[in-house]
Amino acid sequence: MCAAFSPSLRELEPDHPKILCVDDSEQFLLICQTILEAGGYRVLTATSALQALDLLQQHSVDMAILDHAMPDMNGLELAQEIKSSIANMPVIMFSSTLRGGETFPFVDSCLSKAEGPVALRNLVGTFLQK
Repeated sequence: MCAAFSPSLRELEPDHPKILCVDDSEQFLLICQTILEAGGYRVLTATSALQALDLLQQHSVDMAILDHAMPDMNGLELAQEIKSSIANMPVIMFSSTLRGGETFPFVDSCLSKAEGPVALRNLVGTFLQK
């Protein structure tokens, strides 16, 4: 259902920030994509870390939002890969496996999925001022 390249990505102005969301749950990706696009962001989605790395080679992205628990490579490993090639890109860990107040190397901010996608959009806004 979720495409790696959302058709609505092309509908927004090219100067709007582009976000890569990575989660192995297509349903959760669709929810996040909808909420973020409603906030004026362009969104790319990937259902695996390997797909995310491919997208990063093809597209310029302003921020990455990562799930922690994924089958091929976890979010921390993906964050390290991203930061090793794009050090200044903000990375948010958005996962149901997180507890409040956790910090991780290569991750700029953490948010539990229990906080919801609107809280995620608000956090994204603190990093990406449109």
